[in-house]
Amino acid sequence: MKQTQRQRGSDRERGMVTAELAMTLPVVMTVLFLVVSLGLALVTQLRITDAAREAARGYAMEMSESEIRAIVSDRAGHKAEIRVRDSGETLAVTVQAPVGGPWSLLDLTAESTITVFAEGGG
Repeated sequence: MKQTQRQRGSDRERGMVTAELAMTLPVVMTVLFLVVSLGLALVTQLRITDAAREAARGYAMEMSESEIRAIVSDRAGHKAEIRVRDSGETLAVTVQAPVGGPWSLLDLTAESTITVFAEGGG
């Protein structure tokens, strides 16, 4: 008789564990999805910043436009856009690209601007 009561108790515990898992699993998966998505967005921002830095360096060193675009495409992807503002002594290079993954549904873009002194300026 004690054995059947113990067995019933362990069946109840298994049922409770299953119910708890069923209730918490969606929350855990949602948090995991958000963390991974945020990580992807941060990596995109880092890539855009790196591309802007390299593009600014290329413009300051008077590299060709095609070389600079190839560098930006390599660092930030083929959808990246470059804008340059030349004030004579300085160059402000802005690189902008869409954030991929689940953030693409929100139409988010990453952008970074780097300002350098022009080699011929000053």
